[in-house]
Amino acid sequence: WIDAAGDYMCVHAEGDTHILRGTMKELEGILDPRMFQRVHRSTIVNLRFVKSLRAHMNGEYFLTLDGGQELKLSRTYRDKIELFLGNSPVQRGAAP
Repeated sequence: WIDAAGDYMCVHAEGDTHILRGTMKELEGILDPRMFQRVHRSTIVNLRFVKSLRAHMNGEYFLTLDGGQELKLSRTYRDKIELFLGNSPVQRGAAP
C-alpha cells in the first residue's frame, strides 16, 4: 500500500518501505486503476493484496491486506472499492 506523508509518499512493499517525492494525485495518474485504487485521502492500495473488507459497528469500513495490515476505507471511496472488489474473491467480514 501507499500512504501520503506531506510532500512524500511511503510505498510499503514486500516488508520494506520506500520513500518517494510526489503527490498521491500524480501517482494515481500513473498507476493502473484496475490494480491500484485510492481507499482514503492519503492511501492507495494494490487490490490484489486486499484480503477482506470489514464493517465496523460505527459505520466505518476497514480493509485487511494479505500481510495483516488494516487500513481505513473512507466513505468517499467505499462504493468504488466495493464495485472493484465485487468481482474478486474478497471475504466480507460482518460488523462485530
